[in-house]
Amino acid sequence: MTHRSVLTAMLILILGACNAARLNLPPDAAVEADAAQVVDETEIVVVTHSAREARSVIRRSATLGYSLIKTDQLPALGLTMVTLQVPPRQDGASAIRELEALEPGVTAGINHGYTPQGKGDASALRDGYAATVMEWPRGGCPSHAAIGVLDARLTGPARQSVTTADFSRSDEVEATLHGTQVVTILQTSGMLRSPRIFHADVVSPGTRLGDAASVDALLRGMDWLMQNKVRLINVSLAGPYNKILDRAIGNAARAGVVIVAPVGNSGPGGPVRYPAAFASTIAVTAIDADHQIYRAAVRGNRVDFSAPGVDIALPQPAGRAFVSGTSFAAPFVTMRIAADPKIAGSPNPDQIRSGLSRNVRDLGAKGHDPVFGNGLVRAPDSCRNRA
Repeated sequence: MTHRSVLTAMLILILGACNAARLNLPPDAAVEADAAQVVDETEIVVVTHSAREARSVIRRSATLGYSLIKTDQLPALGLTMVTLQVPPRQDGASAIRELEALEPGVTAGINHGYTPQGKGDASALRDGYAATVMEWPRGGCPSHAAIGVLDARLTGPARQSVTTADFSRSDEVEATLHGTQVVTILQTSGMLRSPRIFHADVVSPGTRLGDAASVDALLRGMDWLMQNKVRLINVSLAGPYNKILDRAIGNAARAGVVIVAPVGNSGPGGPVRYPAAFASTIAVTAIDADHQIYRAAVRGNRVDFSAPGVDIALPQPAGRAFVSGTSFAAPFVTMRIAADPKIAGSPNPDQIRSGLSRNVRDLGAKGHDPVFGNGLVRAPDSCRNRA
């Protein structure tokens, strides 16, 4: 190798290390534990700073046996995304290393899947308790921010007065009710008056993980929301750490976007899932009408706040349905943020946490704890004082 080649190789390694340093990499054991949580193990996703870098990756990767599936310009995120078919018999880890060596500004990751964190319940412990435990005034509060939702396709009345776009990987009309349930909470809880909702369908039915959102779909949906000037996004999905998602959420946070997400339903022994586990995300757990933690909620120091998420009543054509899960606690925190004029437009998640923490009901151990976080969010004073 020539002296110039050695210097070039060293520069690539240094720049690659700088790029990795901007990511929030978990321990290797956590990454390995989630290795199977992919929607398609033959795909890999690459993001670059520019279209020029993307073209270079496409051209150079083709000589290594990769084939192009799709290229996406994501201007609001400041990224170009390339989805590639991995050569036969090559594993994801080696593909990531190989592709990230092609250009200094490249981040590569496998196409992980993120699943809804909720389920239907046969009966309710207490009907319509959410507004009561959150001390929400009758008549609701005005919304001071548009709300974005990344979730499954909407059906029925939930589509009314919602701006929608489809980024899923499936043309199937049939879809999980999860997205409809999340949006129904935003629309019919009575907490926000005339909320402005933008919904991106990112969940595909029938993947190898069941109903799941792929990383590339999440990025497309996020970029669309940001192009529509939405800066408060509810993502009631959870899954593994992913470098592509890490980089995208980091860019979104620097652009002033705040994401609210559930901690996950994998039980008390499980870790907080992503995207909730990212430091820039508001991580939400679920409680019931008696302020008890949802039995399947995960625990951890990344839990930020608690909200109603057990036996949540949703209107149906014939009566009501009831749902439970950390998925359904997240939109209550999203609405709490949107209802507070002091924090609704804040681009800083720490400022939002501070604002919410000034008006919570402490649950569990005094102060922040790994079960309830900072406590149960309550209606903003600006709204309660007018009730």
